Amino acid sequence: MSYKKWIYKYKYLKFDFDEVKELREKYNKEFNSKFKFKDRQEDEIIIPEENELDPPPKKTKNKKIKELYKKLSKKVHPDKGGDEKDFNELNKFYESENILEMAIKAEEFDLEIEDIDEYFTDEGFSNLCSKLEEETEFIKTTLAWKWATASEEEKKILIVLFETKYGVIPITK
Repeated sequence: MSYKKWIYKYKYLKFDFDEVKELREKYNKEFNSKFKFKDRQEDEIIIPEENELDPPPKKTKNKKIKELYKKLSKKVHPDKGGDEKDFNELNKFYESENILEMAIKAEEFDLEIEDIDEYFTDEGFSNLCSKLEEETEFIKTTLAWKWATASEEEKKILIVLFETKYGVIPITK
């Protein structure tokens, strides 16, 4: 498959992932307002806070990715007139060797990427897409997601399951 097709596939999966993340936040709030741990005073069951401070990028062994990173960082670095958010994203992509996100970022800034097919193999692109699909599916396994997407009949069963398996009970007001 050509890199353009991989990029389109990845963009679609990324859009789906972002949509699921947004729903997760909504579902978590709803879930946390209705349930608590049986033996704890804490009201919130799910407290996933993402680290706001990004670590510096690790050194990559892939020479092509490093070249692309340098080219992109000249455009997005805050000292070069770029945006700090874009630069932090680029660092994340570089650290995880996510060539697809880097290629998408290059497109945003109208940067030509020579010999993109040499950057990654189909297997590498496929692995990145699979990882994104797995992350999306993982979110759908949370208690909050199960609760929000369950029918009223299923919710009756889930209440029992939540208490017996996870020690989570409905909040009585």
